[in-house]
Amino acid sequence: MRFASIVLLGTITEWDGAEARLQIDEIWRGPDLPGEVVLIPEAGRTYTAGVRYLVFPTSSPSPLNDARCSATTRWRDELLALRPENARAPGSAPGQDADLPWEWVIAAAVGYAAFAGVRTIVTRRRHPTAAWNPDHTLEDEDAAASESRQP
Repeated sequence: MRFASIVLLGTITEWDGAEARLQIDEIWRGPDLPGEVVLIPEAGRTYTAGVRYLVFPTSSPSPLNDARCSATTRWRDELLALRPENARAPGSAPGQDADLPWEWVIAAAVGYAAFAGVRTIVTRRRHPTAAWNPDHTLEDEDAAASESRQP
């Protein structure tokens, strides 16, 4: 749940095999949504009308996609232990972007910076840049080799 952008607790009010209507009881994470949204499940995902679910959709706003491999599950009382303190009713907060898993964003940025730094160092060692010579003469080593070839 910690890495999900959107987490909703609600009841399926309609299910026709292709899409479902979810009456949202609480928004545990993510943007503010209306009280009812449409869920579009990936093939293989099914719901039962009248049953409460903890839903982990992969998009926002409605219709919300629900991947077959998401953590969406039928409600069980044990799941109440996962309820965040900032859970809220739909329509009770100003519109906002989905929560980002900032730990992963920061880790990715640090990882990329480390990769770019190492790549720069390796590239400079493999391909050193020539020293700037405004007179356009050869470097000392090259000049000595060039003079030894002259008669």
